[in-house]
Amino acid sequence: MCYHKSLNVKASELEERYEAKLPDSADFQPVYHANAYQFPTWPILTLQDPNRFQMMRWGLVPHWARSRDNADEIRSKTLNARSETIYEKPSFRSSAQEGKRCLIPVTGFFEWFTKGSKKFPFYINTSDQKIASIAGLWDEWPDPETGELITTYTLLTTDANPLLAAIHNTKKRMPCVLTPDAEHAWLHDDLSESDALKLLDKQYPANHMHSYSISKRITSRSEPSDVPDVLKPADYPELSKNTQLFA
Repeated sequence: MCYHKSLNVKASELEERYEAKLPDSADFQPVYHANAYQFPTWPILTLQDPNRFQMMRWGLVPHWARSRDNADEIRSKTLNARSETIYEKPSFRSSAQEGKRCLIPVTGFFEWFTKGSKKFPFYINTSDQKIASIAGLWDEWPDPETGELITTYTLLTTDANPLLAAIHNTKKRMPCVLTPDAEHAWLHDDLSESDALKLLDKQYPANHMHSYSISKRITSRSEPSDVPDVLKPADYPELSKNTQLFA
């Protein structure tokens, strides 16, 4: 699964990359580390409005959520969605069937390698593009207390490619990072259910990804993690001989 990501770029770079505008109210700043369980707001592009970013909260709240408490309970369980079952699971089925597809821009994401009782954090990005897109689904939920229409999204995952299988060795999953062709299709094409599932089943090539170990500051409770230092490489003697982890 994927609960940590970054978007370390300026607003102008993001807009140029996608030929889309951020809302004036966004006040976008580079993100070095975002933790899904803090439900951060993120710039998202949707199939329905591909030329304009919308600021959405991570953790999809389906339109049928009954109350704010119900919405809060659901969103902690919908940060990720297994791409293989998006047309089956109640939380994601409507979004998938209605074509509420979206792109989640990232400059990288974080996963943990497990060795015995120890875990070591890694940062992974794409080596062939500075900003990559992860496939997602989105939905709108009308808050019954305020009437506000709240937009949220979930990040899709798939089976890991060889690099991520080595790093994320307990789950062997990875985000659905999209190649440029797949990105265009996910955001613009009229995909059938089988077309969408086939697209999501294709892992990003491992030889187009870069990975390195980082410090455990990412999990610190005493120091902020959304800072440039969180992306600095860190060496661990236990990992020095495992060349499968580094690309």
